[in-house]
Amino acid sequence: MFEWHGWATIVASSEAEEDAEADGRQRGVEARVAQAVASAKGRGVVNETADLRHANGSLHLWLAGSHNHRAEAVIDLFRSVARIAPGSYGVMYVFDDDLTDTWERWVMRRGSVNSEVDASLSPHVGMVEDPYNR
Repeated sequence: MFEWHGWATIVASSEAEEDAEADGRQRGVEARVAQAVASAKGRGVVNETADLRHANGSLHLWLAGSHNHRAEAVIDLFRSVARIAPGSYGVMYVFDDDLTDTWERWVMRRGSVNSEVDASLSPHVGMVEDPYNR
């Protein structure tokens, strides 16, 4: 099972800017992120949540789902958003029981995405689920 849950706040730049030019850049970045999300839905992120919504003037991305096997397209989308909108920040939790018994926490900040082992949910068996008994 490959399972993921994530969110990101979409921000064009990490600089504190409040002018018409910055607003234009933000809207352009939001349009590019929307294109990336729409494109990903056709390349492996299907029948799952990949949603963009505005809340209180900010654009937010939500990702969630599960497949029988690892779906790199989901992680690729998260990385794409970081490249397109380097001021964005967020986290995505991934569990792939074919590879490991730990949850990965993919952290988006300052234009990059880095993987960490999440100690709150890992190891999966023991922390989240009981061992399988035959």
